[in-house]
Amino acid sequence: MGSVNYFRRLASGNIFLIGESPVKVAGRPIEMGNNSAPCVIDWNNDGLPDLVVGRVEAVPAGLYLYINEGSPSDPVFPLTDSVLCAGEPIQVYYSYPDFADMNGDGLLDLVLGSSNGKIACYENVGTADDPLFESFEYLEADGEEINFYSSVRPSVCDWNEDGYLDILVGNYTGQIFLFLGDGGTGIFSGGLSGDSEVLLHVTGNPASGTLYTEITLDNQVDIRLAVYDLHGRLLCTLNPGVLSSGIHSLKMDISGLPQGTVFLVCTAGDIRLIEPVVILR
Repeated sequence: MGSVNYFRRLASGNIFLIGESPVKVAGRPIEMGNNSAPCVIDWNNDGLPDLVVGRVEAVPAGLYLYINEGSPSDPVFPLTDSVLCAGEPIQVYYSYPDFADMNGDGLLDLVLGSSNGKIACYENVGTADDPLFESFEYLEADGEEINFYSSVRPSVCDWNEDGYLDILVGNYTGQIFLFLGDGGTGIFSGGLSGDSEVLLHVTGNPASGTLYTEITLDNQVDIRLAVYDLHGRLLCTLNPGVLSSGIHSLKMDISGLPQGTVFLVCTAGDIRLIEPVVILR
């Protein structure tokens, strides 16, 4: 149905969520057809969380806006609008929105993944209270357009806490790729550069007690595995050192880690691959 669902966090030391009713607009649940992609953002700078939701279809619009006219604790969305660029609805298939100040002007820009495998950045040329998008550019890494040739979902963050925006990108393979921001040159590849081909596969996911991985190399390379939590904090590492070409089965002791979702990061020379892992107890 492409609905937007809400899971409320309970007030406790651990992360406990409880499912609520689907988010409604004008009293009816949001229905996007398929593959709804919600992003919570304060669109009009009034201190209330609004919604921008992507969807599979592009016509009449691929990206919809819902302005909160309720309160932070009790959002109310009375109307549906579309997100515009140059006065026309943005029409892309499999749209996956995120927002960040990409050019340092204090305004939130739109970062948008879609079915073409590229990541479009729409610069906000309006104001904080009234965003305006007139054009877009595709993001580049290492001087070339980032292109996965199929649907991608970007998420902007400061992964390594160096003060520069980084981008995590999920695609149809189920892997997560990291592009690191650089103060001088912008974004460089954290997972696609280099001459070697590296494949990472978690052979047991969800995992409990021990994390089993399989790494395929076409050249000899130095390997490091690290597990991070959702906030980017390092939890544990494994340093097998230089491995030869071929398939290598590795295991990590995760018996001391709490239950939940983590990121396994495999660094192989200049290449970095990321896999989400669910830890069970």
